[in-house]
Amino acid sequence: MFSNVKLKASMMASLGAIIGATTLALAIVLLYVDAPILLAVLIVVPFFLLQWLFAPKIVEKAYNVEEADPEKYRKYHEAVERMARQSGIEKPHVMIADMDLPNAFAYGNFRSGDKVAITTGLLKRLEWEEVEAVIGHEIGHLKNNDSTYMMVLSILPALFLVLGRMLFYSSLFNSRGESKPIIVLAIASMVFYVVLQLCIMYFSRLREYYADRHSANIVTNGDQKLASGLLKISNGIDNIKQRETSQRQRTRSPSPGMSGMMGGASPLALSMKPLLIADPDVSGGDVMNRLEINEYAEESLSLREKLAELFSTHPNVKKRIRALGL
Repeated sequence: MFSNVKLKASMMASLGAIIGATTLALAIVLLYVDAPILLAVLIVVPFFLLQWLFAPKIVEKAYNVEEADPEKYRKYHEAVERMARQSGIEKPHVMIADMDLPNAFAYGNFRSGDKVAITTGLLKRLEWEEVEAVIGHEIGHLKNNDSTYMMVLSILPALFLVLGRMLFYSSLFNSRGESKPIIVLAIASMVFYVVLQLCIMYFSRLREYYADRHSANIVTNGDQKLASGLLKISNGIDNIKQRETSQRQRTRSPSPGMSGMMGGASPLALSMKPLLIADPDVSGGDVMNRLEINEYAEESLSLREKLAELFSTHPNVKKRIRALGL
């Protein structure tokens, strides 16, 4: 689906489009009203900076993460060290998340240092060679500074959300004639917020393809191993959903139980799904038992799958496998 050159070009084009559209939209707002953009910046930017600074601690609390014991998880440490060296980066901290949900993520900042984490559920469901491919994907995120890119880009739609609300409340205190254009701009700001969010999700999906490609490049037969690993992760998530749905039906519980936890992941943890290698809200179904990987990848996306991907930070698994060249 994507060559390296095409993928890089797509990322640069989408990044340029996001920044260009944001600049144009802000200029249009300033042209028509004396909008409090500086105030919006002073509200939004410090919030995101604080969130970025404290994010590692929040992530570790949400996912029950701790340092992976070097003796117990020796292969894990060795794999991370080897792939970090191949990627030209320092070895990140090696972490383990104690939860049944099969997944992996990379996170960190200048205070905490870079970190890679895999869940105990991932180790249970994947062969070690597939786990290595997943680790290669996460190392790719660290090499490409994806968390920093996404943090900075997330500020842009938030500016328009805050600006739209400010303009709306401002219109309430203006005369009828003056309030109409302000209300129009407030609505336009809110609409642009949604559009920007969708654009940033698209950019995030491109970063996932790029991290997949990195894994394929540094792991022997990484494309095949990552493809099967991604399918097992999707199947594992789907099985957990089915199991917990069945449990709720037996107990006649209207809620997911255990404070809304899925596979040991709390609502707070699930709200951080852009960190993960696979979106826990989008599963692939039990495909490993009915179709070979290549056949599954060639299936057309249903309308439901296309809509789910549009609002997801991760590409559909079928498209990720195709992009790996299988």
